[in-house]
Amino acid sequence: MLKFPWIETEMARARWMYVLGLGYLLIGYLGTNEIAAANPWARPALPIATEFDAMLPFTPWTVIFYVMYYPLLATPMFFAPNPLALTRLTLAQVVLNSFSYVIFLLFPTPINRPPAVPIEGYFHDILDLLFRADHPYNTFPSLHVAQTCILALFFLNYSGVRPFGATLHGIAANRFALGISVFHCASSFLVAASAVLIKQHYLADITSGALLAWIMSVIFFRKNTSPS
Repeated sequence: MLKFPWIETEMARARWMYVLGLGYLLIGYLGTNEIAAANPWARPALPIATEFDAMLPFTPWTVIFYVMYYPLLATPMFFAPNPLALTRLTLAQVVLNSFSYVIFLLFPTPINRPPAVPIEGYFHDILDLLFRADHPYNTFPSLHVAQTCILALFFLNYSGVRPFGATLHGIAANRFALGISVFHCASSFLVAASAVLIKQHYLADITSGALLAWIMSVIFFRKNTSPS
């Protein structure tokens, strides 16, 4: 009888499910971005640009925080407390992504980005690559912010800290989980700040992304996600 050790345990299967979810994130984002750029149905853009967005400085070096998002997505595969928690996170991300894709197609809102060309040095290379690979659409809501926030809320939940309904029990017994939570909270803030400072997103984008992540956390993380 053939054995497949990489899928024989519950956690291994949960990890593979999470990887498939990341594939859905990548393919869905790139696909909807191509359609949004073409806008075949001549859908209107959302009027979300404000004077505050225009006042924010273009700060290219913060792109390093924006691309930090990509390795952050891998952390649940190593630090999720149990298969059920990781599966709930995967489902939350799939629902979050699917909702965002619908918005991207219905309202393909563009953003006017400064040219990356005049920027000198290492940050120029990163920003130029980002701008070339990513059409200036799929702004509202920001998936960068939504994904980093939902990871922070996920780790906060199983460390024993539940925002807006707080219980602090379990922190002493799970200090490592709390450390991961603090790291992800700080990372989500840096990603959100970078998103508006490199002119990749509007303030409304990061606000809606964070709100969407919180709604998903309420639906998916409130029960049985902490280790027994």
